[in-house]
Amino acid sequence: MEPGSDRDKSAQDLEWSPLLDRIARHTVSAAGGAAIRALSPTSEPEEANRRATLGRHALALLREGSPIPAAQTVPVAETLFRAERGGVLSGKELADVRRLLEAARVLRGYAASHAEGRPELAAALATPRSLDALAKEIDGAIDESGGVVDDATPELSRARKKVKDARRDLTSRLGDLLNRYGDVLRDRFYTERDGRYVLPVRSDAPFRVDGIVLGSSASGGTLYVEPREITELGNKLQVAEAEVEREIARVLASLSLSVKLVAGDVRAAEEVATRADVLASLARFGDEQDAVFLPVAEGREIDLRTMRHPLLGEDVVPNDVRLSRGRGLVVSGPNAGGKTVALKCLGLAVWMVRAGIPLPADGASRVGFFEPVLTDIGDEQSLERSLSTFSAHSARLAHYLDVAGDGALVLLDEIASGTDPDEGAALAAAVLEALVEAGAAVAVTTHYERLKHLATRDSRFENASVGFDFDRMLPTFRLTLGVPGASSALAVALRYGIPKAVVARAEALIPEENLRRDRLLSEMEADRSRAEADARAAASLVREQEALRDALEAEVGRAREQERARLAREGQDLTLAVKQARATLRDAMDRLKKGESPKDVERSVNEAAREVALGGRLETALRSDAAPRIVLREGDLAPGDVVWVEKLRAHAEVLEAPQKGQVRVAAGPLKVTVKLSEVTRGKAGAKTPQAAAKKPKRASAAAPIDTSPVRTPSITCDVRGFRVDEAVEAVDMFIDRLLSNGDPAGFVLHGHGTGALKSALREHLGAHRCVERARPADDDQGGDAFTVLWVST
Repeated sequence: MEPGSDRDKSAQDLEWSPLLDRIARHTVSAAGGAAIRALSPTSEPEEANRRATLGRHALALLREGSPIPAAQTVPVAETLFRAERGGVLSGKELADVRRLLEAARVLRGYAASHAEGRPELAAALATPRSLDALAKEIDGAIDESGGVVDDATPELSRARKKVKDARRDLTSRLGDLLNRYGDVLRDRFYTERDGRYVLPVRSDAPFRVDGIVLGSSASGGTLYVEPREITELGNKLQVAEAEVEREIARVLASLSLSVKLVAGDVRAAEEVATRADVLASLARFGDEQDAVFLPVAEGREIDLRTMRHPLLGEDVVPNDVRLSRGRGLVVSGPNAGGKTVALKCLGLAVWMVRAGIPLPADGASRVGFFEPVLTDIGDEQSLERSLSTFSAHSARLAHYLDVAGDGALVLLDEIASGTDPDEGAALAAAVLEALVEAGAAVAVTTHYERLKHLATRDSRFENASVGFDFDRMLPTFRLTLGVPGASSALAVALRYGIPKAVVARAEALIPEENLRRDRLLSEMEADRSRAEADARAAASLVREQEALRDALEAEVGRAREQERARLAREGQDLTLAVKQARATLRDAMDRLKKGESPKDVERSVNEAAREVALGGRLETALRSDAAPRIVLREGDLAPGDVVWVEKLRAHAEVLEAPQKGQVRVAAGPLKVTVKLSEVTRGKAGAKTPQAAAKKPKRASAAAPIDTSPVRTPSITCDVRGFRVDEAVEAVDMFIDRLLSNGDPAGFVLHGHGTGALKSALREHLGAHRCVERARPADDDQGGDAFTVLWVST
């Protein structure tokens, strides 16, 4: 057999042409599709690696959103051939050349933009910049449809104007004649005969119109007459039209000569355009298949990770397959379970890498250089040579034993089948041993037990099996390395309609030893399938947890964005409030300068003070910028816990477990029920007022009464909205805290209201034994809405 026939056989067995047809669907030009269908495995590893590099760049750019710009160009090889031999090209041919040159220009710019990171791709798409001059020349003379434009030359423009003027004069005169001879005309129109304008005259009045008869209708009832008085105008039009044709021919000849001078560069541009279409289609196929471009690996080894057959669609089961020179892989298992697919994947992987086609496998896969790839897949008979299926396979095996040396890949489907099982198994084992001994990498599918046992006594061979799901009575198509598979012939026969009684009788005829072996292999397969199912379930659970985590992180991110937006809005409100307060103060100062009574201005000043006072809009907005509070739930607190009560501006002790969204707390002598949403956990080490009161007071010198303290949140008690008795208890607790902390003075924020709370508190503070002095706060301290007090030490 000739090497060429070996390759043709392998291409047929591996379904190489259908694969190329699948890829060619992604091309946009006829030349690109033809180039894809002509792809074949290269015999040079360096060329294979060059193809892989270009393909890898094309796929990366596609996934980055910058695919190679492929164009629908028309083949121009014959056009260039005629131009090089002095032929004059038509306008359409020149338009095709111009479209090709435009595609080359676009590719040149694309290559230049990616030259820094991908120089190999830029070089593959480069064309001479001088072609732009030819494109411009053609573009100035030829339109999209291939017509020569009026502005191609000044002479052509003038000639076409003459034609236009002559035709206008002629048609105008013909219009007059239609009116003059209307009574002898078959119809009121004029037409052309042999390039001359004529009138349709009735055959019974031929001499009524003086002129030349240039024809008649099929019935003879109409004569077409050129009136003598327009003959000169017709001659003038034809002369003008001939001048136009001569000028068009001169333009086409000039452009054809320009094409001839750079025909080699134009041919190179066509090759680049085709190459771009091929690379773009390979990239789209790779993206569709989630495939990778692999270089030829060092050594004679195949290690495929999650390989998927490229013609079996999205539902194909990915498998790991490995094989190397001087070793054999024996694949067993049920029919229709994927054994042959595993063989084809090995052969396709080798050819696809050598042809520069992306492989639908994991990027960690490795494919070495194997040559030749020899296959024997499927039945084959030769009636001419009187060969049975077994005879044809035997002849092919004999040829492969002769040509398969070091570095060959041999793929044999159901080796030595179709004859006596014992003799066939013995022959198969001998052939495999000889091929492996010669240095070939061999993969076979079989049902022979002798071949399954071969791996147990010869380390050069490894078993592999495809699975069968006995619960569903379906093959799993999952390839497992290292273990043989049961043929499961009876189970498969039952699934495909063989009666149960017949299958049961067949099982009874099988030796018990064989049944035990098949049951053991089946149990191993079932255990393996369950383990894989458990692993898939665990992986699915992990994916779900990761998805939940991502969703939670996204929700937290959205909440943060919403909080930022809220703070931004409150910041704007705060800025406006400050500006308004400042404006009010400026207005008050202006009014004082104008001599108004201070009491008249007091209300405006107090209004501004409320904006910036503790508890006012300014202080509330500033507090909102702090870290977000942790919302407490009822189960988070227990009696004895210390919490911070925002309303009291103090720590308090939880008296009872929270119920119905409320909690009872004690802050010093004050016991109140507050909403759970109004409290947060107390700071570490914080003490309630009653606990703080037990601490010994530290000695300190009395603060001068006339020293105005600086108001801060820590020395301010907010009792707005309290009843008088609650406010009194809160203020007493506040005074205890001031004494405990050694603070000489503090502020009570009671607001204005009706004035009842303010009066009661100031009366209480005036009689308090621990208060040295109390008075309304100064205007710069918040005004009359506050009372400032000094404690006795």
